[in-house]
Amino acid sequence: MQRLPPGDLDNMVKVGEGGFGMVYRAWSRALGMEIALKKCQQHDGSKLEDLMKERDLMHKANFTYVLRLLAIYESLNGGFCEYGLVMEYMPHGSLHTLFEKIPDVPWALRFRILHQVALGMNYLHHILDPPIIHRDLKPRNVLLNKMLDIQLTDFGLSKTLTSTSNYSSGGTLAYMPPESLDDINYKPTKAFDVYSFGILTWSVLSGQEPYSGVGSRMVVFRIPQGDRPSEKEVDKWAAEKMVPQAIKLMKECWDGRAEKRPSFSDCKQVTESMANEYIGQIDSAVEEVFSRLKDLTAQANQEPSFVDSSTVNMTSGTSADISIFRHMLKDTVDGPPPNVNSTRRTNFNAPQNSKEFIRKNFSTIVQGRPDISAVLPVLFSERIFNQEELSVIESSGTVENQTRRALLDIINKGQRSCVRFLELLAEHHPALVESLAPL
Repeated sequence: MQRLPPGDLDNMVKVGEGGFGMVYRAWSRALGMEIALKKCQQHDGSKLEDLMKERDLMHKANFTYVLRLLAIYESLNGGFCEYGLVMEYMPHGSLHTLFEKIPDVPWALRFRILHQVALGMNYLHHILDPPIIHRDLKPRNVLLNKMLDIQLTDFGLSKTLTSTSNYSSGGTLAYMPPESLDDINYKPTKAFDVYSFGILTWSVLSGQEPYSGVGSRMVVFRIPQGDRPSEKEVDKWAAEKMVPQAIKLMKECWDGRAEKRPSFSDCKQVTESMANEYIGQIDSAVEEVFSRLKDLTAQANQEPSFVDSSTVNMTSGTSADISIFRHMLKDTVDGPPPNVNSTRRTNFNAPQNSKEFIRKNFSTIVQGRPDISAVLPVLFSERIFNQEELSVIESSGTVENQTRRALLDIINKGQRSCVRFLELLAEHHPALVESLAPL
């Protein structure tokens, strides 16, 4: 395995960290490309051992849809030797971040993603000898390259499942099969990864993370009892082409009986047929996502407008504070800003599940280009949005992008916030709200 020469990396910037150590983005002069570096120090004995085991597995798993190990990194720093794995940098992040940025990912791309994951896992399970069991398949470990093709990553759990600390995060627990939670002596098999693929399929269809807001103890207790992510969140898309077939595969993969689950050799045949149904739409779907990601990147690179903290009391919610934010949000409405007591209420009755209502009508609301500059100060005065969130929305550029960012934030805040947003939207844009599709 190639080792990078000393001093090879330029412009190293930390982009993440975890129990294993740090992840950096940098430019490699030797490789002539942007890379991601996952490293730890020599004195971190167990972390270094795990890193070296991951190195061996990545070196072995050389496939189109598996993240490639490009080189090894070694460097002396403060008397300690740092070791790292050098990989191609993935500019679009993970599947998880894609859905965070674009909740309504086109179906053609969703089905291509599912098929590529199945192909990658089929390689690990059925082509390699001996096979590799991933043991941590989830959206955060499915990266997206420059062309939005997937790259499976993070083989760190492949040899460290005896450490219970790996199960502390809800994200990992949510993708673990019932047999792994019900037997302290359980040894993972290929069926472990197939179950994880079933949960990942639910995430791709719903655009959500499973068991959001549910404590880890409840997840550990209820999964062996037969609980799974809400099928209502995917059944509502059953009218979309190939979604019923995807739901059927999803349920087969998360079957509580490990021996009943299909193999990835079986899964890839189903995912191929689903992806082929969208083959004529994939180019336009990828182009659409590229365009929207480009807009989001441009917004992030814009310098946001910040208010001097010495001038504004951000916790008081006074009318003076709101007036400043009306200026930040380019509000052109005359008169004093609304507050909790003075905001007009309409006769609009928000749906009981307003969060889901917004999700269903996400694209329609964005395309309606509502001027939300009068809505946002009210949400701030009622402490639904804070200064940072308002600044991000204000710096989002176009009306569509400001609306998209606001909708993403309001959905993450839960039902009450979604109800209030819809009330305000109905007050200022009644025709738009009346045009929205009911649940």
